[in-house]
Formats: sequence, C-alpha cells, structure tokens
Amino acid sequence: MKRAMPERYIAVESSDKVRRNVFCLNYGRCLDYAILKKWPGFSCDRCGGYEQEKLEGQALDDDHARCVALAFLSGAVELSLEIFV
Repeated sequence: MKRAMPERYIAVESSDKVRRNVFCLNYGRCLDYAILKKWPGFSCDRCGGYEQEKLEGQALDDDHARCVALAFLSGAVELSLEIFV
C-alpha cells in the first residue's frame, strides 16, 4: 500500500466540495500534517494510502479535536470562550 499523503486544498464553504476519507487509519496523521503546515484545508483525492478505520472512545474524541483545530486554522469556524462557561 502507498504511503498516505494529503494534498493541500483551499478552504471551501461546503464540506461536500472536498473529498476526505475520514474513516482512514491515516486520517489523524493527515490532519496533524495539515495543521502543522497551516493549510486552509486538505483533500484525500490523490492519496493511495487509504486503510479503513473505525474510531471509538478517546480516539474519536482526539480526531474530533484535530478536525476542530483544522476548521479554526482555515477560518471556517470561530471559537468562543463562552463554550467553556
């Protein structure tokens, strides 16, 4: 199997315009890579490293946190301290 490699992608208004394999074993690493590179988004379209994964428990929570971080960096969402009150 080929090594997973996300492709830089522009931020979009609708999630259906970007193809991501969210249940890929490598998805978390690709999210981390996109955050590290400060990309506005990424696509899995040209990646040949897909491996099926089923997230549960803490792994699902960690993946969610990375998704929120990417959305924040891309400007897709604004975080407010009000959610912590």
